[in-house]
Amino acid sequence: VHAVVESKRGVYLMSAVERLVPMSGEFQRIALSATVNPLDEVAGFIGGFCRSGSEFTARSVGVIQAPSNKTYEIGIRYPEDAARRPDGEKIWDYLAADLLQRISDNQSTLIFVNSRALCEKLAWRLNSTAGRLVAYAHHGSLSREIRADVEARLKRGELEAIVATSSLEMGIDIGALDEVILVQSPDSIASSIQRIGRAGHRVGAVSRGTLYPTHPQDFIESAVLSRAILERDIEPVQTVSGALDVLAQVIVSMAGNDRWDLDELYQELRRSSVYHGLSRLEFDLVINMLAGRYGDHHIPELKPRVRVDRIDNTIEARRGALLSLYMSGGVIPDRGYFQLRHERDNARIGELDEEFVWEANVGQVFSLGSQAWQVKKITHNDVIVGPGKPGASAPPFWTSETLSRSFHYAERIGHFLETANEQLDSGDFRDRLIETYRAEPLVADEIITYLQRQREHTGVELPHRHHLLVEKIQSGPARVAGHQVVLHTGWGARVNRPLAMALEAGWQQAFGARPELFTSNESIVLQLPHDLAARDLFDLVPADGLEALLRERLEGSGFFGARFRENAGRALLLSRGRFNERKPLWMSRLQSQKLMDSVLKYEDFPILLETWRSCLQDEFD
Repeated sequence: VHAVVESKRGVYLMSAVERLVPMSGEFQRIALSATVNPLDEVAGFIGGFCRSGSEFTARSVGVIQAPSNKTYEIGIRYPEDAARRPDGEKIWDYLAADLLQRISDNQSTLIFVNSRALCEKLAWRLNSTAGRLVAYAHHGSLSREIRADVEARLKRGELEAIVATSSLEMGIDIGALDEVILVQSPDSIASSIQRIGRAGHRVGAVSRGTLYPTHPQDFIESAVLSRAILERDIEPVQTVSGALDVLAQVIVSMAGNDRWDLDELYQELRRSSVYHGLSRLEFDLVINMLAGRYGDHHIPELKPRVRVDRIDNTIEARRGALLSLYMSGGVIPDRGYFQLRHERDNARIGELDEEFVWEANVGQVFSLGSQAWQVKKITHNDVIVGPGKPGASAPPFWTSETLSRSFHYAERIGHFLETANEQLDSGDFRDRLIETYRAEPLVADEIITYLQRQREHTGVELPHRHHLLVEKIQSGPARVAGHQVVLHTGWGARVNRPLAMALEAGWQQAFGARPELFTSNESIVLQLPHDLAARDLFDLVPADGLEALLRERLEGSGFFGARFRENAGRALLLSRGRFNERKPLWMSRLQSQKLMDSVLKYEDFPILLETWRSCLQDEFD
């Protein structure tokens, strides 16, 4: 259940489950997870409500929690050759050599990375360093058939290792694994537990996992992560409810099969936990939108999907509405991928990002799925390839793969740095890193050296939960005129990104110009036209004005525009046109922008409401 509980896939699923009850009668529901917290909230999400007229009773859900006897054997490793490498030399060749030794010591090894591009890169380096095929890549942009074949080969013992993203994180039986290796720290503790739990996936077995940090900050994250795994300190989940874009699909689906009384339809929707709190106002707004009208105004971009009879108070789907649902339904947003196909038989190999395809040329060779491919032809929908000459060919890139660390995890990192700030000079700190955080001696030395250098460089405390370090640079990028300010918050991107937007809006209100900002999990970087004291910078965002500043900046941001496009697509406002035909992402963006321009004046337009809500929910619930 952890795979859907925090996404709109869960909203779609639970609304569908409730629709089965009137047809089949009550049935048993079983939800499984090793990494959800709190259990009561997830139980309510699964259970839904029994209905009698306008009265609702929450179903009783039994929670079975087995005693936590799972044993984890965790270690943090850094190759000695990598620690001694010349300045400026990349770590990957040294890392590949060390990983090959671990692979040879095991019968089967699963290596997790955080992006598809790194997955391809690391698999290629392992195979080229070994001089033979040792590891296959496994990620969501490879076809299902290829992924299934890779899993079957590992299970049969024909493959020594797999390099994977979250595509192998859970739910798939791939046989006995000796060890799971995490190259770079994932963005959540629950995800890390799921990954390491793939090894020793039997009752009473020990799950062996090794973390390989690749840069100084990653050492800190790995240490915090290893202890959190051992303590099973899982982030609390946040269920999604009341999604108005998914509601539009559900209403079209229900109205496409029967003619409904609007009052009865509203009550029936409230059976599910995800729509039990839906207000009648929000319901009516979605109905108006699906009817092609908004209030007393006709919006040309809104193609009506339903017909509402206000006299009889009924609703039914218009002709073609169900066809639109079948072509454009679902909750996974269109990322603008091209299909990658083999020239011989047109078999689907995987997916390529639209922006990568724009930059690709016929004849170009790239690596995907541990094989080299040469581009033969590019059509409006597909990239046709044949086998390419093996060599140092770069993997494709996929956009939208940034990691937004949970605040729960970020808070643990801040607590670690606060403790390190107090204990760094004590002789016991290194021992604690080795014993409590499971760091190898070399890793412990790297962490201490990194923190000591940080403190010596600033001359103050380490940045931590109760100390915000502000770094000022008296020039712009590439030494051009200007000022840069780096706020070393460490609060995670889910906090840093909306805070940066509020700072941007506050600066514009105060000085009439908009600064450039860049955010990450660790910091917020501002490029300013003139200097400003750190305290004055934060005065630009008073606590009681945060939401107003966010609203002012958010609705004009690319982030809001992207979410609006996804939500409008889910609400069937951006149809695909034909089955099995890809609509270019740039065309969807233009259609979405035209629709957004038409409705921005209506503050309670359903998809605007849903986009505003989902932006806040994504970022800093």
